This record gives sequence, C-alpha cells and structure tokens, in this order.
Amino acid sequence: MRDQKSHFGVLSFGGTGHLNSLFALSRRLVARGHRVTFFQRPELEAKVREYGIEFARIGSPRSVAEPRYARSAVADLRYRIRRITDEMDVFLTHAPDAISRLRIDVLIIDEITLSGPTLAQLLDLPYILVSTSVPHNFGWDVPRSLSQCGNAISVFGRLQKFLLQVSVFRMCGPVRWKLEHYRRKLGLGPAWDVQKTFPALAHLATLPECLDFPRATLPINFYYTGPFVDQSARPPVEFPWDRLDGRPVIYVSLGTARKIRPSSFRTIAEACEGLDVQVVMSLGGRRDPEMFGDLPGNPVIVREAPQLDLIKIATIVINHAGINTVLETLMEGKPMIAIPITHDQPALAARLAWLHVAEVIPEAKLSAESLRPAVLRVLNDSSYRDAAREIQDKVQAVHGLERAVEVIERRLGDRSRNVSTMPARRLKSE
Repeated sequence: MRDQKSHFGVLSFGGTGHLNSLFALSRRLVARGHRVTFFQRPELEAKVREYGIEFARIGSPRSVAEPRYARSAVADLRYRIRRITDEMDVFLTHAPDAISRLRIDVLIIDEITLSGPTLAQLLDLPYILVSTSVPHNFGWDVPRSLSQCGNAISVFGRLQKFLLQVSVFRMCGPVRWKLEHYRRKLGLGPAWDVQKTFPALAHLATLPECLDFPRATLPINFYYTGPFVDQSARPPVEFPWDRLDGRPVIYVSLGTARKIRPSSFRTIAEACEGLDVQVVMSLGGRRDPEMFGDLPGNPVIVREAPQLDLIKIATIVINHAGINTVLETLMEGKPMIAIPITHDQPALAARLAWLHVAEVIPEAKLSAESLRPAVLRVLNDSSYRDAAREIQDKVQAVHGLERAVEVIERRLGDRSRNVSTMPARRLKSE
C-alpha cells in the first residue's frame, strides 16, 4: 500500500450508471485519505456534492436534448454520438486548465470518456481506466450459441449497436475526427495508438470475472474487480412500504438511461396478473406514476425506488440487463428476467443466460404471452435461485471496491518507486 496520498481527478460520462460506480469508488478513495475531485458540467454539481465529493465545473449546461422514444433509431443514434462528441469537446476545451489549476496527481477515466487518455497524455498524468460495463475491448457481440439473446433486437437496433461500436470502440467517424483534430494541434500521435504510447496504469472492470465468458488472453494492465456498490452513499428515497402485503415481490426496474416504451410496463403487469405475487415498478425518475394507474393487478408504481432495499426482499428482479441493476441483483443472489434493449445490454444478458441466473426476452419479443411462462419458470424452478446464490458468493468474495482501491494504490506505488507499471505476467489469482 502507498503511504503517500494523491489528489484524483475523475472524468466521467454523465449517465447515471456511469456516475454511480464512480461515486462509490471516489468515496472509498476519500475514506483511504485521498482527495477526489469530479470534473463535470454545472448541472451535475449538486448530485456530486450530495455524495461528499469535491466538484470542478467545466463547460456550460448540456444543450443536447434527448430525443423522445418514438423517434427513429437513426435519430437516437445521432443523439448518442452527438452527446459523446459534445462531452468530448467540453473535456478537451475546458478540462486541461481546470486539472492543472487544482494540481491533480492522477486521473480516473470512465472508459466512454474518450478524450480522457488524450488529456492524461497532454498533462503527463498517470491515469486509471474504468469500465463501468462490459469493457469496450471485449466488444458487445453475443456468441453464436447464445445468439437468441441478441439477434431478436430489431434491425434498426442491431444497426444502431453496430454503428455505435464502430464510432466508439474503433474510433471511426465524427468521434475520431474530433479527437484526431485536437491531437494534431497538440503534436500528439494518432488516437488509436494512445494505449501503446501512453497506456493506463491499470484498466479496472466492474464486471466480475465470474460474469464473463472464458478468455485466453487479457491486456496486461487489465483487472477484473467487481461491483462498485456503496449502499451507505445512496440518498434516501421515500417508498410506500405499507402497501406491501406479504406476497412474493417481483421488482421491475428498466433503467434510467433510456426512455422505455410505456407499453412495456403494461405488458409486465399483464404477464404477472393472477399470479400470487406483488409487482413493484420503478420508473427510473422518467415518468409520472399517474400515467400507469390502470395497470392490471394494481402494481405498486413509483417514480424512483430505494432499489437496493427492494432487491433484498424481491423474489425476482425484472430488468433491462443494465450493468448496475444486474450487479446489485447478483450481490443479493436473486434470479432475474432480463429484457435487453440495445448497446451492451444483449451482451450482458447473454452472460446471465449462460450462467442460468436469468431468463432473457429481448424487447422486440416482449409480450405477456412470452413473459408469463418465463416468470413461472424462474418462480418455480429452484435452479435459477441456486445459480444466482452461487454467483452471489463469488461476487461478494471479490470485494470489488476494496480490490479496485488496492490495485490503484499498488500501481501508483510501483510508479513512484520507478518500478515498471506493467507486470511481467498476470497470475490468475492476482
């Protein structure tokens, strides 16, 4: 362990799933005596400070309006690429001076903050790369043996995922053009080569190894850690606990990062109607519960929910295969029904199906007729619960946050002692 304390600067994408993991990691570093500052747009300041983390404003409030769900997949893809390039422009333009002014020692970079390694190279700062979902270098393709988990996405959905991977993972199109233009002005080499010319001290993945497909090789600076979950840091959320009537709870959370079709909530309610269960639905802060007052079975519907508490008491969790909800569910040993929609979700759902901890129904195939048998299978077949508890033991055993902080401090300690930051080999048990 290092005795010297560092001032970490965090560069994160603004999505909730990205922020929650990095908030947890930041708080653990602060508890270890380090200092942590988030660099983000002004509208996120209150949220960051709510977690007791320092904040530095960069840029102006985000002006890229999110499209409504009803718009085309092409419009949605354009929005997401524009948002990534817009975030990139803010970091490249405003972050260098702010980082230098606050005398940051180390950068922690969310993998999707594509300008991060360039900023680290420009400022000659060591950096830690963090994958808050399936790492980009793994790709989001689904193995052919599990292709039913991904191929049922609509044609536009598959095209959207492919184009996003090309734009982000392979750094082509407008994302690369913007970054390469900036690097040329600074006299830096090509962006695609930055991991060779200026590599991260460590690449941490919140995806635990037990949730990944077997791999013959890994990047030499790559570390599986495990979930970054800090329950004590979550702001309290009011919930009508008195409405729970003692029946087994099915908790439904379809995420916050994308507006789900309202019909999906109705479909879930119809599928569960008449079963001896009580459905609790969280709308992810996106919609008014009054819109869903007439759903079959009278489920408990809230705008936001105390998710960690509800997962603890749930029998099944129905989710969109978003990484945060999946990991939080597995940490409690609960089986799932996954309804992947796009991006990394089919890849994560394929892993859940492979481990037999979930039934998977892609959104394109979601209906009450397809969902109800899946609910009954997970309710009545104990093998799903047994598999989930087996994964729970493995996930809890890795102590993701502690593991991540240990790796960070050790790699920085190696660097300060002029020890090679790249180990000669990686042991399986490391």
